[in-house]
Amino acid sequence: MTNVQGQLKLHAMFGFILHKDEAALQKIDLETMSYIKTINLKAYSCVPQSLAYTHLGGYYFVGCKPVSPGESPPQLLVDGVTDSVIGFNNDVSGTPYVSPDGHYLVSVNDVKGLVRVQYITIRGEIQEAFDIHTNLHIADLAFQPSFTEAHQYNIYGSSSRQTDVLYAELSSGKVKMIKSLKEPLKVEEWPWSRKNRRIQGSGLFGQYLMTPSKDSLFILDGRLNKLNCEITDVERGNTVVWVGDA
Repeated sequence: MTNVQGQLKLHAMFGFILHKDEAALQKIDLETMSYIKTINLKAYSCVPQSLAYTHLGGYYFVGCKPVSPGESPPQLLVDGVTDSVIGFNNDVSGTPYVSPDGHYLVSVNDVKGLVRVQYITIRGEIQEAFDIHTNLHIADLAFQPSFTEAHQYNIYGSSSRQTDVLYAELSSGKVKMIKSLKEPLKVEEWPWSRKNRRIQGSGLFGQYLMTPSKDSLFILDGRLNKLNCEITDVERGNTVVWVGDA
């Protein structure tokens, strides 16, 4: 298979492959790894480069590739039942992330320096929540269950250029920075994706998160919202996997 971007998004027995320069989503059966159908996005001039799903309403949120530098094309909504394009997600653009409970859509637009938070009701209604303006250049985002409020989530955003991590409470909109986590890998040193500084939680019931710098790993405490420790002499450790819950 040529010219494949290599992103596979799981939902039950189905997945999607995003080709690098094709205005379409390729739906496949994950059990047989066979092709099912193509969802054509040409009418919306959208070459997909990111995808997120919520079971509330059954929506796929598609982040579209900019046609030229500095552009911010709006996200598309795709009906997960009929596989048809519903339309644009208003003027929301950027990379979509959905919380584990499906209630929060967080969209990161690096061009505008904007993180937009939307709330999805149990009926699948998409509501505006709040915006975060930042010059942090978010590389990756992780959700962490709140330890102070039931059924709520916080987000942590790593930076592609700076040494800070953004922390935000989705229920209140409270934002703060966790500082001094050393410099990340340079963007050109991680050609496999745009996420040159990953951030990864330790599981549904875990309280820790991990994010690398160019030569070490940092463990964050999600309960206290601060740096827990640094593991030194780990170069280019930008692939992070937790084994079990921590």
